[in-house]
Amino acid sequence: MKNISILKKIQFSLKEFNQYKQLNFPPAKFTSDFHFVYSEKFKYERRSYRKATVFFLLREVEETLYVVFTRRSKNLSSHPGQISFPGGIIDKDDPTIVDAGFREVEEEIGIKKENIETLGLLPPHETVSQFIIYPFVGFIKKPTSFFINKNEVEELFFVPLFFLLNNENMQYHEFSQNKQRGGYFAVPYGPYYIWGATARIIKSFVEKYQS
Repeated sequence: MKNISILKKIQFSLKEFNQYKQLNFPPAKFTSDFHFVYSEKFKYERRSYRKATVFFLLREVEETLYVVFTRRSKNLSSHPGQISFPGGIIDKDDPTIVDAGFREVEEEIGIKKENIETLGLLPPHETVSQFIIYPFVGFIKKPTSFFINKNEVEELFFVPLFFLLNNENMQYHEFSQNKQRGGYFAVPYGPYYIWGATARIIKSFVEKYQS
C-alpha cells in the first residue's frame, strides 16, 4: 500500500494508549472550546461533563488517503445539522472508551470494528456543550461499503488528508461577546464548513503529525 509510510508516521506521532486502561478524568492536558491553546482546567464543575468518543477515520481510495466526515441529522437534539466525526456518547455498558467509538461508528455509518485499525489517541477536547470528547485515529483496513443511519447521519463525505495537512486551509476566527473575547477554528472545504470542536480536533491531529 502506497500510504503505509504515512500511516506509520501517524501512529508514531500519536500518544500510545492501552484500550483496556482507564484514562484519567479530568485529562491532564486537553484542548477546549474556551482556549486557543491547551488547557489543564475545566470551565465547569467536573461532574457536569458527559464523555464521548469520536473516530478521525481514514480510508484509502486510489492510493489517496481521505478523512471521513458526517453531517449530523437535523432531527438530533445535540448539534443538529453540524459536521462531525463518526462517534457519540460513551454508554455505561461500553467496556472501554474505544469500544464506545467502535459501536457508534458501526451504528452511524456501518463500518465494523474488525475493519478498523486504531492508530492512536489525540488530546481530549472540552466543548461548550459540556462534553469531553476522546478522539481516536483509525484506518479502514479494506474497501468496504458504508451504510448510513439516516436517524443520526444526514450525509457522509470525504476530505483528502493532504488538504487538512495544509496549514493554509485552517482558519481562526475571533469574536467578542459580553465583553469577553473568544474564537474558533474552521476548515472550509467546498460546500462544507467544518468548524468548532471538529476543526480543533483536526488541528490537534495536524500538530501531532507535523511535530
